[in-house]
Amino acid sequence: MKKSYKIGDLEFKTKKEVENYTRNIINELNTCIINKDHIYFIFFNNLIKNHPKYDEKIGNGIDYFYIKTNQLFKNLEMMIKRLDGSEVDFSWIQCCKFRQQTNEQYLTKAMREAISNDIITFKQSQIKLICSFCKLDNENYKNYHVDHHNPSFENIKNNFLKSTKKKIPLTFEECKKSNLTIFNDNDKDFKEDWLNFHNKNCNLQILCKNCNLRKRKT
Repeated sequence: MKKSYKIGDLEFKTKKEVENYTRNIINELNTCIINKDHIYFIFFNNLIKNHPKYDEKIGNGIDYFYIKTNQLFKNLEMMIKRLDGSEVDFSWIQCCKFRQQTNEQYLTKAMREAISNDIITFKQSQIKLICSFCKLDNENYKNYHVDHHNPSFENIKNNFLKSTKKKIPLTFEECKKSNLTIFNDNDKDFKEDWLNFHNKNCNLQILCKNCNLRKRKT
């Protein structure tokens, strides 16, 4: 039986067919907003799930998609407007490559989602948002990010996984509201232990969007 590739209910014989289909839609729509009432919202909502950095891209959830012209290369690019007002671009071509996610990647996504409320609480608790690197203090709220600083999120995660006595989850769910990867209900004890470990060991700081981007590239 030949392998097929699905985007929601749509089925394609090859990855190239998915790419051509998506390109034709984007070229046909041109610059526009694709909100939840738009005929192609469901398609792009299903497509973005294939992105290798899916959870990072959608943040706390998708408000709508939109297509804009890249000012440098003059091509059309896909954007996400998140529920918190922030926005980010994403490579729709990457979404057409159907790179399989590993269990480790799903576990990391669920662990990040589990601490998301604590991250939001930390940001909201700041009397004034100031970037710890460049000291910028007059940016829009959405352009300030919460960053794990010494230890990094990866170090905290790995130390917890090495020390936990609980069985590490192998299956996960998708939150119907945010589309984020989350733990199953039967793994609530593992999740609770992770939350406690993270809160005891994390050292959080505020960075502006540009400094956070530069830090990730180093």
